[in-house]
Amino acid sequence: MTDPANPGGQPPRDDEPTPTDGSGTPQQPAGPPTGPAPDQPAGQPPATPDAPPASPYGPGGATPQDPAGPPSGPPAWGAPQDPAAPPSGPPAYGAPGAYGAPAGAPGDPTVQGPTAPPPGAYPPPSGAYPPPPGSYPQSGGYGAQPGYTGPAFAVGEAISYGWRKVTSNLGPWILVALIFIAVNVAWSWITGGFDQFQDQYDFTDTNFAAVSGITFTSILLGIVGTVIGYLITAFFTRGALDEVDGRRPDVAAFFRIGNVVNVLLAALIVGILTGIGFVLCILPGFAMLLFSAFVYYVALDQGVDAITAIRTSFSLVAKNFGQVFLLLLALFGINILGAIPCGLGLFVTIPLSYVAVGFAYRRLTGGVPAA
Repeated sequence: MTDPANPGGQPPRDDEPTPTDGSGTPQQPAGPPTGPAPDQPAGQPPATPDAPPASPYGPGGATPQDPAGPPSGPPAWGAPQDPAAPPSGPPAYGAPGAYGAPAGAPGDPTVQGPTAPPPGAYPPPSGAYPPPPGSYPQSGGYGAQPGYTGPAFAVGEAISYGWRKVTSNLGPWILVALIFIAVNVAWSWITGGFDQFQDQYDFTDTNFAAVSGITFTSILLGIVGTVIGYLITAFFTRGALDEVDGRRPDVAAFFRIGNVVNVLLAALIVGILTGIGFVLCILPGFAMLLFSAFVYYVALDQGVDAITAIRTSFSLVAKNFGQVFLLLLALFGINILGAIPCGLGLFVTIPLSYVAVGFAYRRLTGGVPAA
């Protein structure tokens, strides 16, 4: 059944009068339209006048920022920092309470020492660098640095060290050398006079007591001369040890030696073995001299017995054979050069040799020679 006022079923236009029910009241539609409104998306609940508009980010999304409220989140890049506001973000590296801070640094009282590094971070620098090639550790002497495999000493270093020490304190060395020369001259005069007496004596004489007395005296003089030579070497060694340890020896310091019995006994054993080596094939004698290079130094410095001094010297040379051999060979050549100008150069080269060997000994035994 069609509406007589709208026979075609078209919606009324805005400029057309609203139909009334005869009393002047506008006629209302028969009921609410069915189906979704033209502007309402499908699946959304109908909007009510009091409900806030739906979030463009979906259910539970962010709400628009209130222009009147304080900004939330970190400030934009380049924005000025409020000096009154606490700094944002983690503390800088090394700051109190941060990773890399020293132990006991002021900061959070609940944190003991540096905090743990963040995941994926590099460990902090230790501050120590490996020693450069050719350097020597100064803590605990040579060999204290783990993993160091370089030589204990350099030949040139030992010789230059001996030169500096001797030339800076040359007076006592020359005076002691002159004393030793005087002792040798006097001893040579005594033994020379006895030899002349022995040559003039008639051995065809049947006076056996006189002949036996002369033979005993010869042996005794030979022993005394050998002991004098050993003592002179010990005196020079004592002065070299003082130089290496930083004590500038005077003349009296050379004669202050200890452990005399073991020093002489070790020297006697070395002398006998060296003589046997030269008799056998010469080379064993040179080998004995080379391996016993530190016998006097060990006996005087460590105060050990004769056998221990010899064994220690052998061990030191065996472990550093190349360096010790080159050092002794270089010192041998230096003393030859020192003997050229009428032997005057020996007043410097002989003390230099003792101090250079003392430098090598101190390094090989884990000590640090005085600067």
